[in-house]
Amino acid sequence: MKYKIRDIENFVHTSTCTTIIQAAQKLEISQPALSESLKRLESDLGTVLFYRSRSGIQLTPSGRVFLGKAQRALQSLQELDFDADHERVFAGRTVTIGCHMTVAQYSIPRAVTYLKEKAPDYKIELRHDLSRSIQMEIQKGNIDIGVVINPAEVPDLVIHKMAQDAVGVWSAKNEAHDTIICNLNLFQTQSILKKWKDRPEKVISTDSLELICKMVHERIGYGIIPGRAVEMSGLSLKSLPQLPSFKDQISLVYRPEFGKIPAEKLVIEALKHSILGL
Repeated sequence: MKYKIRDIENFVHTSTCTTIIQAAQKLEISQPALSESLKRLESDLGTVLFYRSRSGIQLTPSGRVFLGKAQRALQSLQELDFDADHERVFAGRTVTIGCHMTVAQYSIPRAVTYLKEKAPDYKIELRHDLSRSIQMEIQKGNIDIGVVINPAEVPDLVIHKMAQDAVGVWSAKNEAHDTIICNLNLFQTQSILKKWKDRPEKVISTDSLELICKMVHERIGYGIIPGRAVEMSGLSLKSLPQLPSFKDQISLVYRPEFGKIPAEKLVIEALKHSILGL
């Protein structure tokens, strides 16, 4: 029996999504074309690969078995292409990377530079949100890989601990203030505030770490900021180690099926290169 390679590629990419619409958008093809491709593959195999319902799609037991075989087959084919022509590593595949905007500023540029050197045909999409939201989207299959701060340990995700950062209290000078500037939505902030005895009552909350750095530099108040954010700001701020702090773990997070083909392996390699080089 002969199968179309494109149908197998479409199936593998669709397996990471929760709906056919989402998969079609990711593959940059129409929904009818993707549906036809999947039905053709199911017909060739003589089995159903996906359960389909109003809530979305889910692999059948036969689909899960075939997924492993398909990934190994595509990996072998793409390794042949990689050896023959390094300019066709991604071959149209788009990899979605998720991380907080501030994390992106110190991790993504160097990673992209690495990708450009290794695979001129690289194709990525960036998404930004709080780390906990990024991890949730990875679990759902909406994001391929993420640079996540303090990921929750869950059995269905691969988590590589890469580096650390320290969230602490910063000031323009070693002087007292009546205001704290921070992001109250971060649990690091809440942890520090709970431990901070006799802290100022006035709080200005913003989700922009860059703005917090600038306001602290203008001597408006104390700032609760990750050390890497202060470093990127280029501003001369003073850490106050006598006050509470929180240790952040920077990790790479992705689903177990990710990283089986050269393009995905290269993205993992690029992000590791970037983060470990910090």
